[in-house]
Amino acid sequence: MTCFSPSGEIVYVKIFHVDMIIVNSRRMAYELFDKRSSIYSDRIHLPMINDVMGWGWGLSFQRYGERWRRHRRAMHEKFHIGVVDAFMPSQLKHTRELLRRLLSTPEDYAEHLRHVTYGIHVKAEDDPHIMAAEESLKAFEEAGVPGAFLVDIFPWMKYIPHWVPGAVFKQKGRKWAKSISDMKELPFQTTKAAMLQGAADKCFVASHLEDLEKLKGVPQDQEDVIKNTAGIIIPTGLDTSVNTMITFVLAMALFPEVQRKAQAELDHLLGEARLVEFEDRLELPYISAICKEILRWHPLLQQGFAHATSEDDIIGEYFIPKGTIVIGNSWELLHDEADFGPDTDKFIPERFSNPAARDPALTGAFGYGRRICPGRHMAENSLFIQIASMLQVFEISGPRDAIGKKRPLEYTFSSGVLSVQSYRALSQPESLYFKLQHEKQL
Repeated sequence: MTCFSPSGEIVYVKIFHVDMIIVNSRRMAYELFDKRSSIYSDRIHLPMINDVMGWGWGLSFQRYGERWRRHRRAMHEKFHIGVVDAFMPSQLKHTRELLRRLLSTPEDYAEHLRHVTYGIHVKAEDDPHIMAAEESLKAFEEAGVPGAFLVDIFPWMKYIPHWVPGAVFKQKGRKWAKSISDMKELPFQTTKAAMLQGAADKCFVASHLEDLEKLKGVPQDQEDVIKNTAGIIIPTGLDTSVNTMITFVLAMALFPEVQRKAQAELDHLLGEARLVEFEDRLELPYISAICKEILRWHPLLQQGFAHATSEDDIIGEYFIPKGTIVIGNSWELLHDEADFGPDTDKFIPERFSNPAARDPALTGAFGYGRRICPGRHMAENSLFIQIASMLQVFEISGPRDAIGKKRPLEYTFSSGVLSVQSYRALSQPESLYFKLQHEKQL
């Protein structure tokens, strides 16, 4: 391992003849991912994910080029900051539904956050849409780790038949490919059927298909572009949103003083008159600070999705060959005391009362450059209304024993591609305690 600079802003690693650089500073991240975005926006081709698992259609895995631009454009058209407010009524509706379900089954609340993309209603248990999405995400967490499968190092191995002894990767890939296909196809067809019956909620797919009926001269494969784009939202968007909320619940249980301060702000503004709405956002600065701190404290993508160089480049005196993997160290950037103040390992929303504090959403929490998450504005809206609503209605605390005495809360964050903790483990009744504050509002 060799540092390119004395300060360690970028670090060079070579693994199995693959060049890799890790970006450890905001300055260098901006230089590469933004100023030189035409070079640093590619993806490497991963035979396991793209070929064996059949996930090459996904926006996150596509190479930089015209095909990627078409898929990215489809996402941007419905999720850019100028139009994303159109989803607020649907987000508010589902948040209110979440509160009611949380009241009766607090251990199941994560499942209720999953259908914003399509506006479909999922079963409480064993829903095929959710099962396919969760299996696909688990597959990505395993296959997305560099070097996890030899086929990514020796691409010719993808031609080995699945029945050959020892070809475990082909057997896994075959199983995962079915889940990945179901994840894309099932919700899309469900939404199309609901549209025919006039029962589809406002959602990404329905909105695009409505536009498609009105437009003329669109490419024949445009419906596939819509399907592909929506299909990747589930593992890369919805699941990260769910786990961001799990991180919030954990933080409230660990830092009760933050919860009390937030609830005081809500009570001062709204009392028991009504439930919080999007229009209250500017009057709730501490809630907004909590939303930012959630993104900063434990980023789900600690190293982000790996970019790649599409051509040779020079950084200072160093030559960067085409095909080099480039990883933004989001954890390092989001824990830089120069940008976020002291004690960055602690959950302190007050740090954002300082006008000089950086916005985590623009510092790696949603990715970098042209590959930054196109659904980030919708995600931030969802984060605000869910956090504000849950804090207004419930008091969240850690586990209690048989007589109601608090016990220490045990938790872990995974070390995989996505830094998430098991929501099933954390959301069991014995692990978290939800106390109703304003019952008549529900």
